[in-house]
Amino acid sequence: MHTKELHDAFKSSFDLVGIIETKRYLEEAKKMGKEVPHVDFPTMVVLGLAYPMRILKHTKSHLVSSFYTFGNDYHTVLKERIHQVMKTIGLRYELGVDNHPHNERLAATLAGLGFFAKNQLIINKDLGSYFFLGIVFIDVNLGQEIVLEVDDDCGDCQICIQSCPTHALDDGYDMNRCMSYYNQAKRIITDDEMQSNYLLFGCDICQRVCPKNVKKGTIIHPEFELSGKEMVSIMDLFTLSEKQFRERYEGMSYLWKGKTVLMRNALMLLLKQKNTDYLYEIEETLIKYHAPWYKDTAIRVLDALKQIKEKGQKE
Repeated sequence: MHTKELHDAFKSSFDLVGIIETKRYLEEAKKMGKEVPHVDFPTMVVLGLAYPMRILKHTKSHLVSSFYTFGNDYHTVLKERIHQVMKTIGLRYELGVDNHPHNERLAATLAGLGFFAKNQLIINKDLGSYFFLGIVFIDVNLGQEIVLEVDDDCGDCQICIQSCPTHALDDGYDMNRCMSYYNQAKRIITDDEMQSNYLLFGCDICQRVCPKNVKKGTIIHPEFELSGKEMVSIMDLFTLSEKQFRERYEGMSYLWKGKTVLMRNALMLLLKQKNTDYLYEIEETLIKYHAPWYKDTAIRVLDALKQIKEKGQKE
């Protein structure tokens, strides 16, 4: 098989395709002090699949996650597309999409899919940062690479740094301050974090303010059409079992951390809304759910919402 044949096979299913030698990726990771497992397959294909930027708003009864979760779970979508391509090629391979020990962003920069931006995302000249990454190690020695051209960077722009409400980008990148990190983490949330959080899952701020994303995020692949499950019912969150909830919202990527994380984040949003419609349901969860990081938020929010309700009744 030639490099161009491999490239064309993947280009029929992906928006961005770069092909590099696995050895170069491993050597660069080692040079940068990044720990990645050794791979025996000599060729690495780095893939990008576009997703659209769409805005949905919270209501009093439904809440919304980051728009990258809209449509079918991207983990499944990318894996299925990779498997379909590899069926036609017939070589041994290993793949990775998001949850794996390899460094996708390093691979993406080496393959020229884009540049590593100040907001920690890979930005492509045509897609902006609105694309998912996947990697495939293939048991074939091609001896030739296909690296896309990158002639851009952030320059002096500070917009994402200035716009981040948690100051996660002030001095490089502080993962623990990143809203998308802490609202997925199973830990106790601080008052400041609670005040800043504005989504049920994830964060879109540094993408939405980026000048490189202007007029980007317009490509909609069939799998990422709106499914009707993007708006999550607050009542479902607080009353359905984990199994029932997963069945009702099957195929959504915001499920991967479990329902309790979403419940905890919903509490923060209810307090932001001053929404006192679910006091009974919140009290019931304190009987059923025992994770300290959930109970801490639930008790604090429940107390604050009760005070809001009492104040409203007096007025």
